[in-house]
Amino acid sequence: MNSKSHNSEFAISGLPGSPGVVIGQTSIYRRNRPIVTNARIDKNGVEKQLTDFHQARETAEKELKKMLKAQSEDSAEELIQTQIEMIKDPELSERVEKEITDNSKPADTAVQQVFEQYLDMMKQNHQEIFRERSVDIADTRDRLIQILHNREADEVKEGTILIARDLSPREVIEFSDRDIKGIVIEHGGTTSHAAIIARAMNIPMVVGLKNVTKLLKTDQKVVLDGQRGKIIVNPDSSTLEEYHELMNRQVQNETNYQQICKEPNVTADNQPFVLRANIEFAEELDMVHRYCAEGIGLLRTESVYLRKKHFGNQDKQQAFYESIVEKISPNPVVIRLFDAGGDKFFSGSKKEQNPFLGWRGIRMLLDNEGLLKDQLRAILKTASKFKDTIRILVPMISSVDQVLKVRQLMISVQQELKNQGIDIDDNVPLGIMIEVPNVAIQADFFTEYADFLSIGTNDLTQYILAVDRGNERISALYDQRHPVIWQLINTVAEAGRKTNTPVSVCGELAADPSSACCLMGMGITDLSMSPTVLPVVKQLLRKRSLSEMQALSKEVLSKNTVQEVNDIFVNWNISETID
Repeated sequence: MNSKSHNSEFAISGLPGSPGVVIGQTSIYRRNRPIVTNARIDKNGVEKQLTDFHQARETAEKELKKMLKAQSEDSAEELIQTQIEMIKDPELSERVEKEITDNSKPADTAVQQVFEQYLDMMKQNHQEIFRERSVDIADTRDRLIQILHNREADEVKEGTILIARDLSPREVIEFSDRDIKGIVIEHGGTTSHAAIIARAMNIPMVVGLKNVTKLLKTDQKVVLDGQRGKIIVNPDSSTLEEYHELMNRQVQNETNYQQICKEPNVTADNQPFVLRANIEFAEELDMVHRYCAEGIGLLRTESVYLRKKHFGNQDKQQAFYESIVEKISPNPVVIRLFDAGGDKFFSGSKKEQNPFLGWRGIRMLLDNEGLLKDQLRAILKTASKFKDTIRILVPMISSVDQVLKVRQLMISVQQELKNQGIDIDDNVPLGIMIEVPNVAIQADFFTEYADFLSIGTNDLTQYILAVDRGNERISALYDQRHPVIWQLINTVAEAGRKTNTPVSVCGELAADPSSACCLMGMGITDLSMSPTVLPVVKQLLRKRSLSEMQALSKEVLSKNTVQEVNDIFVNWNISETID
């Protein structure tokens, strides 16, 4: 797989960012950031550099506001507003001004150095949400420097497939105005800001293709397959014919999906199931409604911190929660408490060698009780306006003491709100994530203390198999269909049935149609996933009977190797095709 002068066909695989198939010529985009120097300015030049910096901020803000005003897509508004807030951030401005006045740095160098400090902090964190934020920061830095140098961004040909290292939401929106057919980026994941905007704008996208900007050149013909997460370079005539047929089916499938979404959520033998959506941003609500999710099974809240100046600002938090709930109610919204490594949120914290096993989730929140109570207040005040809608989910639970402490704090906050005359919802359910192995093993014990259980198969797999899912060297060992994962899921499902405690799955396993059938066969009828896969999962669940799914799960639970389990699913899928 390389970009030598040969014209033979080859494929590059990544991850699906936004569904859809397109065929076209490539345009390689490399963000044009002028080189800054370490030259010093004399005292007489300080005022001009300060003025240049302030004017650059004003210009960048005007550009973003113009873009915001021109947006017909509501989904892009908050992401653009986030960059406006960053441009206007007084703390950032003060740091740049200090570099100019105290250290005699020209404006472009000052911008470069201050932003690099922010980026260095982000790069040290292993979590995707921090890496994603770094793209927005780098884009803001580059745009300010471009303005200071009177330079514009690299041109991209209209009607092409854009190939880039990474893209900010601003750039995706900007390029969408140039009739870009599709987007391929080296970095980012399926929940990246760029992917969210691409999905909202129906731009097919593939992410995570390493070194693709080096492997390809401009004006190469490619097929972009956003559903399978790959591109085919120099496609031959048979490949082009195959994908033209697929594109025709794609149009028909979308029509079918719209019809499927309107059908009731029942199996072939009329057994009900529930399909909800996993989201993080208000921008994803369009997809939630388009594919008829029955509520939000997982609302991640980490971005509230990263996209707002202060996570502890209860008004901003509450406004975010209300913006989601008011568009979903009366369907339920499960709000997961803040789940991220805490080492980048509090000064003086030491860098952790293994943040996945460290100070994160409820561990960090219980050590910062004020932060946790602020979030509980914002959630519970929202719940008072939308009664019987909100459920609270606690991440990274590993002991009953943690559950009891959160419940105690929740009751305390509820009483505090009552004392303020707020008519609260006394019946907000408190559930726990099943992702730490000991909790899965002792699920029946934990049901005594939790109102519901939500299995996070992504982290559960990582912890059970001792495989860092972000480590490419051992990524082949990470398999959510491993027999032990199914055994543990079944243990949790049985504990839920025995104690009449609701059990759901919100990990990636639920997003795989045949795996969803196996979960259903184990008695888990509440599944939550990315909105885009809802119709595909629903289609298969509606086509099969519960007895067939129960037979599938029984067979899966009888196997000891990943290969044996996968063979069962292969045969299941073959029989589905035959049917």
